[in-house]
Amino acid sequence: MKKIKIAVGTTSEQKLKSLKGVLKDLRVRAELFPVAAKSGVPEQPKTTQETEKGAMNRAIGAANEIKEEDFAIGIEVGYHKEKQGYEMFCWVAILDKSGYQISSQSHRFLLPKYFQDLLQKDIYLGDNLDGYLQKSKDRKHKRYVDDIVRHRKPFIENALRNALIRYLNKEDF
Repeated sequence: MKKIKIAVGTTSEQKLKSLKGVLKDLRVRAELFPVAAKSGVPEQPKTTQETEKGAMNRAIGAANEIKEEDFAIGIEVGYHKEKQGYEMFCWVAILDKSGYQISSQSHRFLLPKYFQDLLQKDIYLGDNLDGYLQKSKDRKHKRYVDDIVRHRKPFIENALRNALIRYLNKEDF
């Protein structure tokens, strides 16, 4: 199997590490071309639509920048307010040279009250992650929650895996 060339609409080490891990799990040999692509949405998207659009904009930006790619990927983490409060999730978009597109959303996670309050006040979560554990007396399970909100790994990997499986097996879907 030849090595696939993937333009990636991010330079985030966290997102690139997740992508490399998913590609390894799927036994896909790939060369990545990270690009600082703009999402075209707020830095902290607060709707499903904004988050999906941000992922596609990043894929388009990467595809426009890197011409020798087999396909481009955009990754965007966002939030959406439901009845119980804000949920965290990730969208991944894939775009190839023929114009074929796939978008995939990860599972969702209802954020604890600390993060709900920050989002409600339009405060950027990334700059205020440490307060969650500082306000906690029982830290055992909260360390796990802190880790997934801080690093977003389960959401990014879930959306990447779903999108890549669908794309690589597109004739089956």
